[in-house]
Amino acid sequence: MNALDERIRQLMDKHRIVGLAASVIQDGKQIWNGGYGWANIARRIPVTEHTVFRIASISKTVVATAVMQLVEKGLCHIDQDVGEILGFRVRNPKHPDFSVTLSQIMTHTSGLQDEYVRFVVDSRNENPPKIRLADILLPDGPYYSDRLWGEGPPGDPSHFEYSNLGSIILATIVEKLSEERFDVYCKRHLFEPLRMNETSFNIGDFTNMDDIAALYEYAEADGQFTVGTDDFGGRKPDPIDYSSYVPGTNGALFSPQGGLRTSVNDLTRFMEAHANGGALNRTRILQTETADLMHTPHWAGHRTEGFFRNSGLQFQITDDLIPGQRLIGHAGDAYGLLSDMYFHKQERWGLILVMNGLIQRKGQGVYFEAEEELAQLLHVSVLK
Repeated sequence: MNALDERIRQLMDKHRIVGLAASVIQDGKQIWNGGYGWANIARRIPVTEHTVFRIASISKTVVATAVMQLVEKGLCHIDQDVGEILGFRVRNPKHPDFSVTLSQIMTHTSGLQDEYVRFVVDSRNENPPKIRLADILLPDGPYYSDRLWGEGPPGDPSHFEYSNLGSIILATIVEKLSEERFDVYCKRHLFEPLRMNETSFNIGDFTNMDDIAALYEYAEADGQFTVGTDDFGGRKPDPIDYSSYVPGTNGALFSPQGGLRTSVNDLTRFMEAHANGGALNRTRILQTETADLMHTPHWAGHRTEGFFRNSGLQFQITDDLIPGQRLIGHAGDAYGLLSDMYFHKQERWGLILVMNGLIQRKGQGVYFEAEEELAQLLHVSVLK
């Protein structure tokens, strides 16, 4: 065991990290990766470079990339009213004269709140699926709530509200414009071109369920970890019948807000493409000017105790993870998992951290201690 491995294991012990996958890129290419701990505690399955994690909100950067590919094709534009694309009126009833646009959704300034959980759970549990996005967005829909919208008008920078429902709208728009199911679109136009062969929004695409890490939530009361999600016991879940599903009906079926499952090496390839201005080797997923537009601040403020200060188009811009380093990317936090994908635009280095369970203690700034300490360790020890 080398000194870096030893230091990583010390931090894992300190924070009781169940499993960790990590990666570092320099000059736009991966230079280091590592897997530590357990993908599944009960079944004693270790984390490897092929372990697949449900990476939570980093998924949103993939959704936005798919949207921007369609913008490049001229099928929509970022300031377009989303209702024009969806085929029904999307309005905050408090501000009915204000349209809701793609860019507002991607910067969390649309006014949408996170009143969406029952809608998503029911959407995911139907087989075959019948629930529609309109069922939550239209005032007469069975999932509509007066709490769906905030007080401020869409586009008002003083009313930033982090919205998972926004990504569901974007995924539905990807389907509507491409006439492909969201999971299929991402596979054909992002994952296959980038050779991300261990990645999907559809659990049915995975053949070896033992590759998928269980996520563990820590209970402070008894000091124990319990399964949050993704403990499949080695068995594939029953398949969903999509034969009658019409793309553009309900992107929630694929949990675009946080349901991407991927390995650290695959996610690194996606980050490399963004760090390299939209291209990985000879494969281009975005034009350079489009990638730059996504990485440019479109909103600035102070939200969620300072965690959000600058937002690109679904890409967060932060100076807080590693002091003195302005990084672009996104974090994830769900079911006990913490994940980070950030790169330095000018210097073309970056890092990925995925932890499937730990004691989540707030650090000196806005991130958790484990994220800060691991990110700073990799920055100092690997990027020399």
